[in-house]
Amino acid sequence: MMASGRWLSRWGVVLALALMLTSQSARAERVAVSALEGDKNNKLRAQVTGLLRKTRKVKVLPPAAWAMAAAKQKLRGPASVDPRVVARLAPKLKVDAVLTGSAGRTYSTFSARLLDEEGQEVWTGEFVLQRGLLPRYEARKFTDAVIAAVLASNQPETEAPPPEPEPSESVATPAPAPQPAPAVEPPASEPEPHAVGQGEPKAVEPARPMESTPAPAPGSPSAPRAEATPPAPRPVLVPESKPVPAWEELDEESHTYLTELEGSGGGFPEEGGSASDGGRLPPRVKVLLGAAVTWRRYCARPGVTSCSEYDALLPEQQTGDIADFTSNAPYAGLAVEAEVFPLTHSPTLLRGVGLTLGYQRSFARTTVQVSTPIGETPEREVYATDTAYGAMLAWRYFFDLGTQATPLWGHAGVRLGALGREFDVGERLETPLPVVHRFYPAVGLDVSVPLMRAVRLEGAGQLFLRPNPGQSLWGDADGSRVAEVRDYGDSVSSLGWAAELGVAGDLWGPLGYSARFRLESYKDRFTGQGTRRGWTEDGVAEESYSSIIAGLTAAW
Repeated sequence: MMASGRWLSRWGVVLALALMLTSQSARAERVAVSALEGDKNNKLRAQVTGLLRKTRKVKVLPPAAWAMAAAKQKLRGPASVDPRVVARLAPKLKVDAVLTGSAGRTYSTFSARLLDEEGQEVWTGEFVLQRGLLPRYEARKFTDAVIAAVLASNQPETEAPPPEPEPSESVATPAPAPQPAPAVEPPASEPEPHAVGQGEPKAVEPARPMESTPAPAPGSPSAPRAEATPPAPRPVLVPESKPVPAWEELDEESHTYLTELEGSGGGFPEEGGSASDGGRLPPRVKVLLGAAVTWRRYCARPGVTSCSEYDALLPEQQTGDIADFTSNAPYAGLAVEAEVFPLTHSPTLLRGVGLTLGYQRSFARTTVQVSTPIGETPEREVYATDTAYGAMLAWRYFFDLGTQATPLWGHAGVRLGALGREFDVGERLETPLPVVHRFYPAVGLDVSVPLMRAVRLEGAGQLFLRPNPGQSLWGDADGSRVAEVRDYGDSVSSLGWAAELGVAGDLWGPLGYSARFRLESYKDRFTGQGTRRGWTEDGVAEESYSSIIAGLTAAW
């Protein structure tokens, strides 16, 4: 029975130790990395986060987690790592330490600090930077130092055993176990041992280790008591002695808290006002410079509601002047576009407000021939110009389909503004040509979905509100714009739309590319009598532009 009891006792101790080790391994330290002062584009913070994660000895929150939590308290910069702020936010994020610091003005040094969950500084260090990042040898030194400091700051402190009570009338001190040595009678000069119940006990002074007097035999009255010995110094804890905890992902509760976004402007990982980290935030300005080629088609028919309806009539029913224009070769020219969204890095609802501008101009020699019931005019070559321009206010919802290391920003938004489309010739002809000038309000939608850094699908749609002919941003100085309506009727009511589809992407740094196809369509319904033959009442004109726009982009 005694053997079995000892066996059970030994296995109980082993089981208790195993449970202690398991609980320590399951509790891996959690570290948050705050924004680093002087860190241009947050590149250093991204590197530091990656280095600590690769060790798999601690759990590191997403790079912007601490900044987002502080931004909810309207705290940014140095205020976000104030000791009182750390003590308040660390329990919410369930972190054991917060790494912060600053980069030198010349980006040559990195001063790092580690704060525990109570906001107390537990470690500091300074490391060399190259081009704003830690080189390989410094990265290894930095990682080892931070991991050691985190593990050491979270080691449970060894509590000193409580002091044993002094002997008194009601407490008897047990005598030490007898040693196999001959009994020695105490000298006559030494006091007799105190007997319980005979007055107050006399205090016994602890033995002094530096005295050269030989120690008395154990069990003698003058032998020092164990409880009077000074406590041993606290042992130095070595971080490497703790078993490395298994890697764990962030728990569900904290992950939900960290990805909660402030406002409704999209998934922004940074606090407001910080610079974009190589695309970490959407660019504020984007410019396109490229080429455009355009094909134009125009037709006008009297007494019908569409050109196809007139062409389906019998020849004897087709009366009146008609107009046809088809470009055999495309018009080639330049295209310039700009998108300005100055508040994309702001945490407010205005982050998606911006302005889009566009200008396109193409030139070509065009062969013109006008058909009449009497016959057709001879073919003539003229210089024609096609001009498109516009300015629109926009609001976009930005979203990120990438990762913390490689963001892939897309957007969906609306536009409202004014557009213009003008087709003109460089010389006057005896027979009027289908020259049209339009300037009109428009509304639209646009969307951009990234598939990878180099490929992004883009699409847009626009609705034109009363894009009537005879209107121009530059006015009508010579009165020639009026003829665009009077030739076909007293008044006109027009409707138009446009659709775009294309691809874009990033090539190197801020440079990228864009290529898309755009189709515009207009339909003019005329009422009343026009000056042309056969246009006595009603009629229709249809116009369309097919364009390919491609070029290089630059974004900041």
